[in-house]
Amino acid sequence: MNIDRELVARAMDKAGEEPINDIEWTEGTSTRVRLIKDFYLATILETLSGTDWTSQKKRAALELSDEVNLSNYYYMYNLPLDCAKPCNLVNDEDFYCEGGFLFSNTENAVLIYVKNYFTGKYTYRIVREPDTENITRYYTYNDETDEYTQATEYDMSNTYYERVDEDYNFYAQPVFDPILSEAVETRLASKIVLKLNGDNNKYQLLYSEAILAANNAVKNSAKHARNKNHGNKYWAQELGWE
Repeated sequence: MNIDRELVARAMDKAGEEPINDIEWTEGTSTRVRLIKDFYLATILETLSGTDWTSQKKRAALELSDEVNLSNYYYMYNLPLDCAKPCNLVNDEDFYCEGGFLFSNTENAVLIYVKNYFTGKYTYRIVREPDTENITRYYTYNDETDEYTQATEYDMSNTYYERVDEDYNFYAQPVFDPILSEAVETRLASKIVLKLNGDNNKYQLLYSEAILAANNAVKNSAKHARNKNHGNKYWAQELGWE
């Protein structure tokens, strides 16, 4: 994923800042550039995971997990690696998500979800003294499967890991509709204002605008869903309306 400099410029403008110039981008050492690198990807992931963005929906047939199913559901599936927010199963059956798993009584489940463009693997490092009150922020490693799984409870016998970073190289270039782009740039602007100027009032204002943009997207999605039978069936299916 490359940083969209035009989106960043709009965010800087909303924050009342001058745009980052080419020299700053090339050198990459200014406070403003480092701030964007720290928060750009995190802001996108945060925005995607908070709303059922119709333009970002996709569907996938879920794979059964090899882990022991200790839930009250018949089936335990692995969530897709690029899942930002589970929306619904195609048959609208009940489901429950925990860690990287989805539990359901549906056989051969197909999930409609908001994607986050993740394509690769993270790098992990050992945590010597994990915060036991927030154990879900850590991961455990399975030697047999060579996989890291999000921790659900603390066990003294386990070794816990944390992700070193969320490397931009592990994400494909996102494609945003105008409302989603507005939500991302406004949320990014709120972080810029808070970090550069400490202006909490303007931060709250911009953050509220970002939430409003997300709410408008939900309303538009609901409107399209109500009218789906009057439109193109192919696109209704592609966008997860049916």
